[in-house]
Amino acid sequence: MTIVNYLSTRIRTAFEEHPCRFFTEHDIHSELASIAAEYLTSEEGLQAETLDGYVVNRIHHEYPTPFRCQMEGTEFRGVSEEEFASEKQRNPDFRAKRGYFDLVVFNPKYISSTRLRVISAKDYRYFLPSLAERKCAALDMAVEVVYFPTFDNKPHFGKMDRRFRSTIQDYEKLAELMKISAPTPFCREAAMMFFSNTRYTHELNEKFRSFPFNRSVKLFRYVRQCI
Repeated sequence: MTIVNYLSTRIRTAFEEHPCRFFTEHDIHSELASIAAEYLTSEEGLQAETLDGYVVNRIHHEYPTPFRCQMEGTEFRGVSEEEFASEKQRNPDFRAKRGYFDLVVFNPKYISSTRLRVISAKDYRYFLPSLAERKCAALDMAVEVVYFPTFDNKPHFGKMDRRFRSTIQDYEKLAELMKISAPTPFCREAAMMFFSNTRYTHELNEKFRSFPFNRSVKLFRYVRQCI
């Protein structure tokens, strides 16, 4: 069983048994990190040593994207380095920043073959040249989470719509990640996880009929009525 399938199975059980246990998306991030830690403990370990001798965790929150993008509101558009340089030359005010992934798990082989400064990806100018030098996938997994919680009987359709559009945005961000395939895929598995405890499941399911599915990114929906 892959780590994404393991996470999905475990978090589905936890959410279905107690759909009101999570108050925020960060609560779910923490739960997923805990489940991932259990998985890694039984596999290749929770930590690995970098090429320059530093021990680092394999599980990380808020890991920066290995690409630039524009994310105004709930829109998403990837911006290549070529486009960024060209647009910047024409318009000095042009902006394209990096986003973040909610949760990632590093490939231990990537950690052991790469220096800490590159792995942390804090300095984009230093990190960028490493993309073409990789001998293996950097990430075993990347996950995005969107949570539409309801703790009363109201429909909250406006909030539902915003959460749905945020799901599309994060899903497209993961799809952009999975495009990085040279010289080898940057990430082995990517998953979008949507959670809701609303009783208005019909309206929610209608929205997902128009979801822009991409076969490179898994979509998991966990919907269970709470109130």
